[in-house]
Amino acid sequence: MAQYLKNDIQERIAAAALEVFAARGYLAAGMAQIAERAGVSIGNLYRYYENKQVLFEALITRRLAHDFSALLRRRVRSLDGVEDIRRLTPDAPYRLVSEDLLRFCVDHRLQVVVLLGRAHGTRHQAFRERVVRDLLELAAQYAAGLGRPVSTEPAARFVLRRIYRNLVEAMVDLLARFQTETSIRRAVDDYSKYHLAGLKDLLA
Repeated sequence: MAQYLKNDIQERIAAAALEVFAARGYLAAGMAQIAERAGVSIGNLYRYYENKQVLFEALITRRLAHDFSALLRRRVRSLDGVEDIRRLTPDAPYRLVSEDLLRFCVDHRLQVVVLLGRAHGTRHQAFRERVVRDLLELAAQYAAGLGRPVSTEPAARFVLRRIYRNLVEAMVDLLARFQTETSIRRAVDDYSKYHLAGLKDLLA
């Protein structure tokens, strides 16, 4: 007899799985915990997803990772030639793509938390470090465009890498902590001011 899967149950499972993955990480998350959070039996959960990996990959897709990376690169590259971000008008490319990236993070809040901070043990476990590496490369390109090449000294590279790791960790923490768009926007705005001011002083 054919099995008929209900969309509302599948949506409950997906929402519950994202909450569990975001709170515990992939490795510590269990199918029983997800079933309990979704309000379904463990047997019913396995009717929809044959195992934890299949469930994870249905929620944290390659397309999600690609779209996040593309937006992040567009945001940093939109700074080419910009001396002072504070003087940019609302319709400047940097402002527009920053809004696109923030909108993406708000709309996919828990997925971004998992992708950037809770994906150890999955095919996305290196994604966070790739983001840090990309940010380092783009920061170097930005600085070179301003005539302020980033030092190749190991200590300087270490500091810059640490700055961008902190930035990624801050994004994970604030998206995990705040649920409303207003709170997320306020936290991102405040942290961005701090980050960009420090980066500007460092490059100077």
